[in-house]
Amino acid sequence: MTELNPLGHASPDRYVKGAWPKALLDRMAYWANRMHLHGKLLDLGCGEGALLQQVNGDAFGADLNLDRLVLSAEKNLPVTLADGCLLPFVDETFDMVISMEVLEHVPDMAVMMREVQRVLKPGGHWIVSVPSVTLRSWYEMKKEQRPYYCDEHEHFREFTAVNVDWFEHKFMRIDAFEEMFSRQGFSLCHRDGVRYLFPQWFSRFSLLQGWLESPQRDGFWAVIPWVRKFPYWTVLIFRREAS
Repeated sequence: MTELNPLGHASPDRYVKGAWPKALLDRMAYWANRMHLHGKLLDLGCGEGALLQQVNGDAFGADLNLDRLVLSAEKNLPVTLADGCLLPFVDETFDMVISMEVLEHVPDMAVMMREVQRVLKPGGHWIVSVPSVTLRSWYEMKKEQRPYYCDEHEHFREFTAVNVDWFEHKFMRIDAFEEMFSRQGFSLCHRDGVRYLFPQWFSRFSLLQGWLESPQRDGFWAVIPWVRKFPYWTVLIFRREAS
């Protein structure tokens, strides 16, 4: 049976090995290693293990895609096949959970939020990244009156800083997204994002790219209001409150 996307069209497999942007990987690893000083960490939606390889300490991965997990296992990473909405772990197992580019693929996010809340220890943190509608995407959609966003074939929703209600596909505001976490027992600790990407045609200047895209430079880009409002990826850090 052909898998359908939320709009009812055929959903091709768009996964490309090694497709995670370095800027996003570095940002997520930066926060994970800065905050995860001890205990167990779960990379929920670990894919081929690119983020797991950058995380320090006792880290474990889980994913629904067997092909990607095989790539992780080939790197000798501790991973398991698991659905994020039905995790095979006992209550309060982990001190931190990371989900990089996962929740846009989940039909019922509240179910996954409850599962993570269950397996995360009180006071533990959940670091989440989701793709965001950029200023260019928003401008193009207004101008051309057609969807111009992350991936209409594989995503159940796109995340945006402003209202986008002109199309059939679902756009969810980031503030509403944050409110969902609050209802599931999480409090927001920090907002971050990848606000700048080095032009691909300038890729030969790799040292300059690494400097401009680093987490330490993010404070500079965040000063620019429209850059701050429309990041390429939104990164949110939540804390699990005591029951």
